Order: sequence, then structure tokens, then C-alpha cells
Amino acid sequence: MSEDTEKGAGEPKPLAHITRQALKTHSGEFELDSITYINFRDRGISDLGCIGECTNLQHLNVSMNDISRLAPLSSLKHLLTLDISANRITQLDALKDADSLQTLNAAGNLISSIDKLACLAKLEHFSNLRLQDKVHELFNPVCHGASYKKRVLSMMPRLKVLDGEVLSGKGSEVFRICSEIDATLQAAHDSGLYAINTSKPPSGASGIPTSGPIPEMSKPQPWFAGDSLKLKDTKAQDAAIDDVTKKFKDVLVDCQRLQEEGQRALDQAKSSSTQQGIDHLKNLDLSI
Repeated sequence: MSEDTEKGAGEPKPLAHITRQALKTHSGEFELDSITYINFRDRGISDLGCIGECTNLQHLNVSMNDISRLAPLSSLKHLLTLDISANRITQLDALKDADSLQTLNAAGNLISSIDKLACLAKLEHFSNLRLQDKVHELFNPVCHGASYKKRVLSMMPRLKVLDGEVLSGKGSEVFRICSEIDATLQAAHDSGLYAINTSKPPSGASGIPTSGPIPEMSKPQPWFAGDSLKLKDTKAQDAAIDDVTKKFKDVLVDCQRLQEEGQRALDQAKSSSTQQGIDHLKNLDLSI
């Protein structure tokens, strides 16, 4: 059993601060600079300790801890993804030289203003930022400000994903359409156009629903009327058919003409080849 877990419990030990031994035990690597991936999610960490010595670290998850300072991360030049969600972080300046960083999840912290994000704007490869997670109810104070999204995108125009929303590239159009559908459904619900009946059916003493009238369901209706897909203007329909027929006949005539020209060219080639063969035989010296 790994020393990184409680004996008999199977749950990771609280770390408080990250040590060399914890890093080696967790990763299975003997040298810290050989570690490329670390997941210390929900370990009670308040101090990142010596994690900066993992100079080749590429993926780090320290979410759901008690971290307030990111200074030890300043030496991680090869970091690609970083999850620091659900901590107590107020500053991101330690990431200003993380030139390889592509994705940052900082939802559920204490970042209070757009200015605190300026250090990320200069990172050439940075394209995915999350400052709020509505599903898990993780936010930053900055997310509640006016024009939050507009101001973030103005500062970081290279962003492709913000708070899980695909802004550009593959999937952006699908995401936009789904968002519009969600908004339309929510607006219809809010306006009372439809409602979900959450009331429970009447029950007897045993808890089994008693008999009662079954609500009448509306009969299904066809999506289209019987003649809705037919052309209303029969003259226009006849004209369209005549036009297509004429074009098809013209194509057939062209095909026949090309076939005849091809046959003539082939006959000429055969005739020429035969005559050349006869002339060649005449010129041969057949004497012994």
C-alpha cells in the first residue's frame, strides 16, 4: 500500500503542505524533475511547498484545497493544464511566465477584478479559461461584474473557451445553437407557456396511489398537413418538370454526339495503323 494513503482506509492522507516525499510517493518517480502529472485534489493543502521543483510538470490538479498563494508555481515553464478551482486564491501573478499554459480552471476562488487576469493575456498558447462553474456553483467575485464576459474577451482575444463556452473553432456553432435553445425553453417556462406538473398522485394509507380519473392526453397531430409538401402552383410544377426533361434530353444528345466522334476517331486510328503496317512490310527485304 502507498504511504500516500491511510492504512486500512483507502483515502488519501491530508497533506497540509506538499513535500518531496509526497510528490515521489504519489507519482512513483524518484526524481522530481521526472514528474509530469500530479493530482492532489481535495487533500487539505494550504501550502504548495516544493512543487516548483517539478520543473517538467505539465498537468497539475490542486482543486478543492485551502490554497491562497501560487508563488511556488512560478518556475513551472512546461505547465499545460492547471486546475486550482475551489481554493482561496486572489492573485494569479505567479503564472505570468507560464508560457506553455493552455488551460486554467480557477472557478470558486476570490479573484475580484478583471485586472487580476492581465498576467494571462500575454501567454501565447493560453486559450481556455474558467472562472465560474454554474453546475457546481463555483464563482469568483469578478464574474458578477457588469460586462464580465465582454471585458475578459477584450483583454484576451485569443481565448477559444470561456467558462465552458466554446467561442471559436470546432463546436462553437453547436454550442451557440444549444445555448439559444436553452434560453428559449427557459423563457417559455418563465412566461408560463408550459409547466411541469410535479404534484404527487393521491395515495391511500398504504402509500399506493388510489384509483381516480386519468388525465386525458391530447391526440398526436401530424407535423405536416396532407398536401403541405405539394406545390400549390400546378403550372409552375409542370414548367419545372418540362425544364428538367429538356435538359436531360440535351444531355443525351451530347452523349450521342460524343460517342459518334469517338468512334470516328478510333476508326481513323485503326486505318492509319493498318496502312502503316502494310507499307512497312513492303519495304522489308525478304530475300535470303
